[in-house]
Amino acid sequence: MLRPKVRLALPNLTPGSRVLSAQASHYLCRVHRLGNGDGFVAFDPVVHAEADACIMHCSEASAVVSVGDVRLPRVVACAPLVLVYALAKGSKVDAVVRDASELGATCIIVARTTRSVVKSDDVRAASKLERFSRIALEAARQCGRADPPSIEGIFDWDAALARAAELADSRYCLDVHATEELGPMLADDLAHHRSIAFAIGPEGGLTDREVDNARARGFVPASLGRFVLRTETVAAAVLGALRVMANVGG
Repeated sequence: MLRPKVRLALPNLTPGSRVLSAQASHYLCRVHRLGNGDGFVAFDPVVHAEADACIMHCSEASAVVSVGDVRLPRVVACAPLVLVYALAKGSKVDAVVRDASELGATCIIVARTTRSVVKSDDVRAASKLERFSRIALEAARQCGRADPPSIEGIFDWDAALARAAELADSRYCLDVHATEELGPMLADDLAHHRSIAFAIGPEGGLTDREVDNARARGFVPASLGRFVLRTETVAAAVLGALRVMANVGG
């Protein structure tokens, strides 16, 4: 069985010869131990394109590669899929960004909520968003996507909902107290090829006011069933279910 080709994010992707950055060179020649004549797939995460490429001169500091004809990517998200996710402690947001990128999210909006344990000023917010973007790019590379999701925020809850409402036709707020079952509504969305957004609160849950704000922005409070899930589990569960349903539906 042939091993999948190594993939490398390469902005401003154009055919021809180019010298790679030290980081990209190290990744190919040291991490993956590629050598002269070895091939890989280069993809442009900005314009969502890819190309076959070959190492002409292997160097950990400044490898020279030849890029072939640029083409449309083989794997991209099929439809807009937006995730609004509340700031969470530890590495939870990192994990959610990684999972959401692998499961087809096209935009991840990070939000502040009343019960968010983590608080973030503007300086720390910029640093967090930069880290989340790197995680999304790496996850896209690993799963074969050429279109990593955009990372936006860190917004207040209502601003995050307003932004998601601009991007998605059908919108759901995942709430443990909701009575509407999500499954049948998603099936209808997929049948009619609607873009979808999910909003997920923090560890302590959303306040009644925040759920009301979501409802006012067109988000339907929806339930995933009787089990109470962790916030990071909710994200993986709902996006994974949607991916399976979409594949089954053709």
